[in-house]
Amino acid sequence: MKNNKHKLAEVISIVSHEFKTPLSAIKGYIEVLIAEDLGKLTVGQKDYLKDALENTHRMIELVHDLLDVSQIEQGKLELKPKPSNLENIIRKTIKEFLFVVRAKNCSISFKVLDKVPLLNIDPLKVKQVISNFISNAIRYSERKGDIEVFIKKKGNNVIFECNDNGIGIPKAEKKKIFTKFYRSEKAVIHATGGSGLGLFISKAIIKKSKGKIWFISKEDKGSSFYFSLPIKKYEK
Repeated sequence: MKNNKHKLAEVISIVSHEFKTPLSAIKGYIEVLIAEDLGKLTVGQKDYLKDALENTHRMIELVHDLLDVSQIEQGKLELKPKPSNLENIIRKTIKEFLFVVRAKNCSISFKVLDKVPLLNIDPLKVKQVISNFISNAIRYSERKGDIEVFIKKKGNNVIFECNDNGIGIPKAEKKKIFTKFYRSEKAVIHATGGSGLGLFISKAIIKKSKGKIWFISKEDKGSSFYFSLPIKKYEK
């Protein structure tokens, strides 16, 4: 059974790699057309191309997620830790979401409750987890949703927290939340996007980083997602 699982992961990895290059090429062609580098477009033509570009972005994100899953299931998830400023990573990530936040008429705030030292982490992978938490908070928030992000110290750990006042998670489904491809029926109705892989991947990244990941949620009240990372001394 284990060998079959690894073979499937290898097949997913190969297929995903094959999709990666043509999808990137398609994305580039569409961006050139939207920029009108090859000639003027009508409003209708631009709208169609923007829809095509958005769906291409989704496909590229899915390919990246599938590649991550294949690495996790083969025990090949690699981290490249280095001394990193978690506060800067969070601020950069939030900045990337500001356009989407405004488009959904939401608000997002960030508070540093304690001075956090540099952490020996893979900044890109941890940023991926933060992006997933914030993306979910935005996606599953109602209109005028409030999203709050915090970092604080607790003992020898740094804790990241992302709160929303969105649709929440039904009690019966909480055990499934970090499993592959899981999306609740309510979440599917509320937002069509999402692969159901983000939290599965996030859990693997945090676990590999020697941290912990968890959540608290009440249906129709909102959710709070957390991860902790150890504070370790390192040689400069």
